[in-house]
Amino acid sequence: MKSIRSMNPRYMNADDFLKPEVSLPAVYLVFLFSAFVAFRIRVVRENLSAFADPSVLSFVLSLGAVSLIICFIRIGKKIQIYYASRISRTCRSTPHFFLYLILTLIFSVTSLALYLTFPMPGVLIFGIAGGYAFLVWQISMRLEDTGLLTAGAVGIAVVFAFATLVRGIPIMDAVSRQDVAVTPARALFHGFAIFASTLLIAFYGKKRGIPVILFLALLGIASGFKSDAIAILVSAGIAGLLLKRVSLKEVCGILIVVVFILTAVSTHIANISYDTWKIPPVYYMFYRAGFTFSVFNEIVELSFPNGYLYGEAILSTTQEIMSTRVLDYDTPHIITSTLIGPGMLDFGVWGIVATAAFIGVYLGFMDGFRRTRFETCLFAIALTHTFILIEVGLQLSSIILYLSLLYLFLSGGVPEGGAPERLPTEVKP
Repeated sequence: MKSIRSMNPRYMNADDFLKPEVSLPAVYLVFLFSAFVAFRIRVVRENLSAFADPSVLSFVLSLGAVSLIICFIRIGKKIQIYYASRISRTCRSTPHFFLYLILTLIFSVTSLALYLTFPMPGVLIFGIAGGYAFLVWQISMRLEDTGLLTAGAVGIAVVFAFATLVRGIPIMDAVSRQDVAVTPARALFHGFAIFASTLLIAFYGKKRGIPVILFLALLGIASGFKSDAIAILVSAGIAGLLLKRVSLKEVCGILIVVVFILTAVSTHIANISYDTWKIPPVYYMFYRAGFTFSVFNEIVELSFPNGYLYGEAILSTTQEIMSTRVLDYDTPHIITSTLIGPGMLDFGVWGIVATAAFIGVYLGFMDGFRRTRFETCLFAIALTHTFILIEVGLQLSSIILYLSLLYLFLSGGVPEGGAPERLPTEVKP
């Protein structure tokens, strides 16, 4: 009776809505509804004329994926309970060999992503990957020094933001935007900017944190990729709500800014990229959902039930493979395909199950295990990134981010005595 009551919207608070088994399916369903509506809006349908209406099977597979994610989130929370009880009874910290394994995976996946994306000598690839793994390890050694971590994250984000802007402002120029789309500088800006935004709201409050967060979001907009700015704002909002640092009214203000980015800013980007763009800003979100889901529909036709590319899609760091192997473009383009698109293209239904298992267990474990403000920040980043992947699709760069967050998350161990750190219960200024 208690669990039924807790799932009733009348009795749910912000923490309940931000549980991954509630928020992630809700965002996914909004995306699916937007894709469905897109084909019933005349001006949007005209711009999607190259695609047939999505099949019922595509919607059924997507809804099945949502159900699987919910189930695996619950499994992840059960794994967390077992894991926490085991280390609480022994050393109160994650076994070193497990942390070394995750760090090795970070180095390996980063090396693979660089090898598949950039033509560079092996020594340089290993050097960059090793440098990134070393940086993650250094951060894990200074989890208590939030001042240094916040300042460092802001500084690194700003440096890499200007590295992407030095040859032109991507928001104003389509060529510059294409040039920086898959550069390490943009990826590092994205990661450290959202890291900084959550730390700012968690440890510095609204008066000192929000101006810096807005500055980072403006840098994200200048980069020409709306997902950067949205991730910065949404991750800070989620962390702020979970830690009682911001109110629901203030989060509504964040959502208004996000909607502005998804409509007006996105339309501006489309106008500089395509000479014949005619869709009004208010319909942009429906067009994007309709286009992305149409790509997934094409994937379903190619790969249902047992797969088609068997690993090539998940290894495509730019996801340009969607344009050449699915849409038959002559010139490769970065194409979004939904969260389960790459897995479906590679391994069919089993790829959907694997993606749902990875995402579900990961988020369930983090949500169940988080105790401190720092861990809540990491969870907010992971949840926000998963929201973005609902459109973009799981890829190697995302796996690197997930592994990095997990390493930092587990480096803190279990609080002394097994008792969680008491989180704030009121909104802080």
